[in-house]
Formats: sequence, C-alpha cells, structure tokens
Amino acid sequence: MIAIILILVIVFIGCAVMYPIPFFYEWDVKTTLFFEDHRSPFLTEFFLFITDLGSIKYILPICIIFTIFFLYKRMVIEATLLMIMFFSVRYLNILLKNIFVRNRPNFDAVYEAVHYSFPSGHAMNSIATYGFLFILLTMSINVSRAWRRLSVVIVCVFIGLIGMSRIYLGVHYITDIVAGFCAGGTWLLLFQAVSRKIPSFRQK
Repeated sequence: MIAIILILVIVFIGCAVMYPIPFFYEWDVKTTLFFEDHRSPFLTEFFLFITDLGSIKYILPICIIFTIFFLYKRMVIEATLLMIMFFSVRYLNILLKNIFVRNRPNFDAVYEAVHYSFPSGHAMNSIATYGFLFILLTMSINVSRAWRRLSVVIVCVFIGLIGMSRIYLGVHYITDIVAGFCAGGTWLLLFQAVSRKIPSFRQK
C-alpha cells in the first residue's frame, strides 16, 4: 500500500509541475477540445447526469443514507469514518485548489463551474467517498468473489465516467482529473488502512 501511495503522490506532483509548462498545457487543451468536438445532445445529457452523481447534492444524501444504515447495523465506527471521509476529502480539495489557483478552461463549457480547476473536486471526492463506501460495504456484506470482482469493475468504471464527464463538459483539463484521482486515491488508501483496524477496535 505504501508503494501505491508513493506512486499516486508522485503522479500528483508530476501533474502539478507539468500543467503550467506550455508543451503539456497544449496537450491539456487538445484533450478538452477533442471532447468538445465530439459532443452530441445524448452524450451531453448523459454526462450532465453522471457529473451530478459526483457532486455534493448526490454524494451527501448517499453518505447520510448509508450512515443511517451502518448505525442501524450498530456499525458506529463505519458510520463515523464515512462522514469523516466525506467532509475531510472536500476540505482537502478546497485547500489544494487554493494552493494551485488554476483557472478553469475558458473554451466552450456546457455550463459555468465555480472555484479553481486543479485538482478536480468531482474526481477527488468521488474516488475517495464512493471508493471508501464500497470498501465499507464489502466488509459488512458477504458476497462471492465473482460478485466482488464484478462490483469493483463497476465502481471503477462509474468513478472513471465521473472524471471523464468533467473534461467532456469543458470544466476541467485532463491533468486536473488525473491529479484529483491521485489525491483522492491517496486519501482513500489512508482511510482503508484505518478501516482494517476496525475489528481490533471492537475487540477492545
């Protein structure tokens, strides 16, 4: 796990160092414009829905529902960790945005997004919160190995689509998304390490 965290941190730093460099910024722009050139009414509606699933108006209610579920199951530690994850990763994202103060793409965005661009809040929040929720659920629900593998693929595709939606809609560069996934993934792995200690906490 330490090696994976180290890789994620290095990639995040790499994105932060590269995006102001003209050569890499040019590729950032080309990627955003590529998605703009391939927009369609159907895809726009689809990605607007997907991007909403990575916003607070969906993530917060989902976290509240599963917090209530965990409390009902007398899984107080899981419920507490889930809410700590939700609020902490959002605060960390705002902190990072205020450090890098990167402006949003100024092309033909589908809608106007607020705050700074780097790293992507949708990418960071979705991989951390949805990823951690998935980990907590797999710890509390017995499923077959095949279903667990399939659910991992589904969750990864879902989170990946949230990141893609931000580029498609013209509100983020690809380096914003990659950095968001790296920062959120690092936060997720740290919380996963804590969650593995839950059985020992209960024994005490």
